[in-house]
Amino acid sequence: MSKVLFQDDERVNHYDVNEVIDRFDIDKVFDCEILNNWLEHAEDVLKPFQQEMLEEARGHLILKWNEWNEEELKVNFISIVLFAAQLDEPKRISTYFERRLVGKVKDKPISVKVDCMLATPMKSGRPKSPYFFLQEYKRSKGDSHDPEGQMLAAMILSQALNADDKPLYGSWVQGSNWRFTVLNGTEYCVSKTYDATDVFELPKIVFILRNLKSLILAAEYSIL
Repeated sequence: MSKVLFQDDERVNHYDVNEVIDRFDIDKVFDCEILNNWLEHAEDVLKPFQQEMLEEARGHLILKWNEWNEEELKVNFISIVLFAAQLDEPKRISTYFERRLVGKVKDKPISVKVDCMLATPMKSGRPKSPYFFLQEYKRSKGDSHDPEGQMLAAMILSQALNADDKPLYGSWVQGSNWRFTVLNGTEYCVSKTYDATDVFELPKIVFILRNLKSLILAAEYSIL
């Protein structure tokens, strides 16, 4: 079994999604039942204070997203979306930021910094059994870093760690655009783009994340 470690090692590689797909023999598709079930059943309501908070954040995003760097995008907007989604569940789901994930899959090394992930917490509070990854990148001129490639590499490595045949969920964010993904075996499914500056699509993003929580809890991921 491939070994996966969370650690503070600074040696982190950057991954192009096409190279990851070829290296690990992944099939990228744009229509699959698991992804459709996740997205199409994402219906809920916002409390008044959540509506107000998100609308204020949306207005801020419209004005500033092209000026923000990665950390500013995360602090000023993505963190508010995650707060509205309320993803944590005691002893079942914890949210982790800026974790480095290293290990090997089929004798091929992977080392990636995870911007945000959901995982089962160990008693010490450290992450174990990840099931969702979010990578964000405010691409600037001349940059070659690929948030989709980083996310997919982390999903492939965590699939080896979990070793339970359950799907891995993911999302990558570039500026105001969000896309959602599922890795099931070697099938990698990708959603359409959701625009967080759109007054109707921003709540949908929150509801998709909330539905993810329901799917995780229903799947009865092992707690060790």
